[in-house]
Amino acid sequence: MINQIKKNNVSDQIYQQMMEMIISGTWKEGQLIPSENMLSEEFGVSRDSVRQAIHKLSALGLLKSRQGKGTYVQRLDIGFYMNLLVPSLLLNENDSITVLEFAKSIQVESVRLVCRNATREQIEKLSIYLEQMEVEKDYELYFEEDMGYHIYLSSLTRNALFIKAMDIIKILLHEYLRDVVAVHGSKRSIEQHEECYRALLDRDEERAIYIMGEHYDMLIDRVTHFLHNKSVTSPGQ
Repeated sequence: MINQIKKNNVSDQIYQQMMEMIISGTWKEGQLIPSENMLSEEFGVSRDSVRQAIHKLSALGLLKSRQGKGTYVQRLDIGFYMNLLVPSLLLNENDSITVLEFAKSIQVESVRLVCRNATREQIEKLSIYLEQMEVEKDYELYFEEDMGYHIYLSSLTRNALFIKAMDIIKILLHEYLRDVVAVHGSKRSIEQHEECYRALLDRDEERAIYIMGEHYDMLIDRVTHFLHNKSVTSPGQ
């Protein structure tokens, strides 16, 4: 099952092989994997290289070490696959527009599903976020309430991918959306959130979809201008 490793990028190759063994089911959930010494011998590499690969897989939640007992395979879930799909550590400024477009597609479909399936009582809980957004003056805290609105909206769909994606998007866009609010203010954004809320209460699916799309188009436009102005005014430009 294990192939000997070429001497360049050793730990990365071990990491890739071990990940494939977990995803394919060769190493199953709850299974104790071979010791570092055994893996070192089978891969034909040092224990340090094996240890680095195990640490990376543990950081992804694929492996878990138990003191004195060894390292076990963890359960694969949707969160793991979303972390692979959206590599947050590699995000650069231009990627923020791509992430916003992705968020738009999720939120537009979310309001469609909420209109069709959520109870009135569930929808009414969005008003909690709206009330806080209207009074919040701190940009950081405003961002938390704003994203809370969108994440809660996705939670009402009961689609685990939507929920996890919005959690990741919150992390990815934190800096940009917070700074955009500081530049443009929150007035129009709050109006759009309120309009969408009323459309959801009225089960006006077409209206809710239109407003959510308009909201994200506005965000995309504002972030685009924000990044352009930032590049123009940066030292050395």
